[in-house]
Amino acid sequence: MTSFPHYRVRGSAFERGKQLGQLAKQQIIHNIETYKALFLEMAQVQWQAARAYAIQYIPWIERYDAEILDEIKGISEGAEVDLIDLIVLNTRSEIITNLAGSNVPSDGCTSMAVLPEATKNQEMLLGQNWDWNNRVKPGMIVLEINQAPRPAILMVTEAGIVGKIGMNSAGIGVCLNFLGTSEREMGVPIHIVLRGILNSKTLPQAVGQVARLTRGTSANYLIAHKEGEALNVEAAPTNYDVLYPTEGYLVHANHFIGPRMVTIHDTARIISPDTHLRQGRANKQLASYGKEIDTDALKRIFRDHGGYPDGICRHGEVLAPDLGRPMISSTVFSIIMNMSQGTFELAIGQPCENPYEVYGFASRE
Repeated sequence: MTSFPHYRVRGSAFERGKQLGQLAKQQIIHNIETYKALFLEMAQVQWQAARAYAIQYIPWIERYDAEILDEIKGISEGAEVDLIDLIVLNTRSEIITNLAGSNVPSDGCTSMAVLPEATKNQEMLLGQNWDWNNRVKPGMIVLEINQAPRPAILMVTEAGIVGKIGMNSAGIGVCLNFLGTSEREMGVPIHIVLRGILNSKTLPQAVGQVARLTRGTSANYLIAHKEGEALNVEAAPTNYDVLYPTEGYLVHANHFIGPRMVTIHDTARIISPDTHLRQGRANKQLASYGKEIDTDALKRIFRDHGGYPDGICRHGEVLAPDLGRPMISSTVFSIIMNMSQGTFELAIGQPCENPYEVYGFASRE
């Protein structure tokens, strides 16, 4: 696979959802079948149990943003897939963590934001390697959503999931890291929060989209704006912390680092002990560039194999699980967003083996 399918949708929430369902039907069905297998293998959760559990999130999605729920309903009709199966996809992180317990991993990754004062060309840069199970690759898409009067969105997502990693026409971009705690609450699913961030026009609004309701599970949201600022929001279900990049850049992996969260029961760092080395190596390499960081520098960091096969560029599938190494995942894609230009570069799979391709908005609304 050299690129993900690239789709564009527009119109009302239901209409654009229906368009996406028709365009990406094959990928949506692939994702449903993939998670049927992954839930069973990783969490011993049957699909019917996942469906029954996911229904509880519908009121949370509607309370958070009824337009998002309308879009999911449209996807269901367009793809001719049962609505609850689409709700399952959009709550797949909560199902894996909450139904199976704290010892089951979700997606991991290494994210970084670099402010203009630390870049060679005074640009706002944001990017990450997204690490997860390789079987999701055929279900990945690049999606542009024109949803005036809200900002247009350009993101990389698992087809059928309404929010993921990407940017919007107002200059907001977001990256995601899985975090884990023993806290279990009903609340807004991770991927719905991501869509809320991408619906935002300012950084304060984006932080408010994370903070305003209880969340379904823990996650880290690294958010940047084209005006040259970034904020990192570490969120557990009922608490959160916000970090600011005081050195001109900020790196986040899969463990809590904020002072407000220091006493939290951090379960992801046990599942993903490589998180500490990835965090440290990315910080060290960014520091080595001084004020000369650019997209090429980020590409070199995202190709780093320190701790192989569980490095920043992750090849986790080459070794079986072992004592002290419970998680197998690989880099599904690498993305570098140039918020100043309103474009991103995307590499499919491990960036050490695959080139980056440039994507931008076809139109602005």
